[in-house]
Amino acid sequence: MRIDSRLLPVTVLGFVVAGGCNNQSGAPSKPAAAPAPQITVLKPEKRAIERVIEQPGSVHAFEETALFAKFPGYVGVITADPNKKDRPVHDRQIDIGSRVKKDQVLAELTIPELDQEWKEKKALVKQSVAEVVQAEKFLAAAVAGVDAVKAVVAESEAGVDRAQAVYDRWQLEMARITKQVTGGFDTTQTRDETQLQLTAASVSRKEAAARVASAKAAVKKAEADRDKAAADVDAYRARLEVAREEVGRVDALRAYTKIKAPFDGVVTRRVVNTGDLVSPGEKVALFSVARVDPVRVVVNVPESDAGLVVIGQAVRVTFQAPGPAETGKVSRTSWSLEPGSRTLRTEIDLPNGKGRVRPGMYVNARLTAKLEPEWAVPAAAIGKVGDETVIYLVEGNKAVRVTAQLGRGDGQFTQIRRYQKPGTKDWSDVNGSERIAWPASALVDGQILSNN
Repeated sequence: MRIDSRLLPVTVLGFVVAGGCNNQSGAPSKPAAAPAPQITVLKPEKRAIERVIEQPGSVHAFEETALFAKFPGYVGVITADPNKKDRPVHDRQIDIGSRVKKDQVLAELTIPELDQEWKEKKALVKQSVAEVVQAEKFLAAAVAGVDAVKAVVAESEAGVDRAQAVYDRWQLEMARITKQVTGGFDTTQTRDETQLQLTAASVSRKEAAARVASAKAAVKKAEADRDKAAADVDAYRARLEVAREEVGRVDALRAYTKIKAPFDGVVTRRVVNTGDLVSPGEKVALFSVARVDPVRVVVNVPESDAGLVVIGQAVRVTFQAPGPAETGKVSRTSWSLEPGSRTLRTEIDLPNGKGRVRPGMYVNARLTAKLEPEWAVPAAAIGKVGDETVIYLVEGNKAVRVTAQLGRGDGQFTQIRRYQKPGTKDWSDVNGSERIAWPASALVDGQILSNN
């Protein structure tokens, strides 16, 4: 702090009355008056204030989960605690204080209806598998049937060619016989017999063509049967998939019969026993599991200091219980203030591998915030007159009281931003040239200062 040495120290003008040694009246001498307080004059100095925020707080589990039953059922088994092998037989189950691992089963519920439904769904899967196999065999037979009727079509088409050839032969033969009968070289009987052969060949040709048409119609029917069999296979496969999904659904529901730890932690509550009937409508959890490494230290910072709390800020945490203090950092804040208390919820995560820190413990948290340098004066230079905060400027040889607007302080020094002189409406910013008398408690407005 820069101090004007020309003005230090100064004293209040006045007289000190002391009892003289020439007191001849014999009256007892009066005690000497208290010495006048020493008044110091200085100038503001730029100073980075370290604001210490010290607040009580409490320890909370990092997270705590209440475990409920999803379906009504009976508690079949409370799982054994592997860490209690040396305990009496009656005290080897999971209970309060048990250390558990993620997904460790704490208890199992018995729900006979769910088990029966699971068996039924498994049987439906087997039935659907058999139906798919049967449908696939029908499809194979239908494919073979298509091939068979296609072979018949080919055979029938060959018969048409053969019948056509026979017809063509008899047609030529009929033309030859007709010429011979006309020339008188053959009889009409031979011609009539040839005509009959030609007619028979014509009928055979039509019959062969009809067989081809019939075979082609059979092909279409066989192909339709094949397509239907293929569609049946797809339908049965889809039904099988549905049956398997149903088994998966019931398996998922059966998984809820096992009450598992959601994370590594400690069982803090157990309210069930073997054979208890539980239901999802109950308001009390079967178990509560707390994650205690790390733990949360929760501190409520007053509104006046809320703006000084930042993520990563160092915090010293002390405990009422015996043991060393812990050092952590601000992990998170609620950012907004609690409406009732006007405080900022501030959380510090502390590693707790050894389990020394327990949820519910009372702590004292100390946060230090280093403020930007501003003009500052000793805290004793700040006074109060009614509701106003004041300082005393030195003008000439007088102390002039002015209203001051302050920043923050650390108990020894207080930042001061601007001041307002009596009878004016304007505020003046502090620039470091001001001469300020202190302590304010020893000054009054207009007081004459000596040695000035």
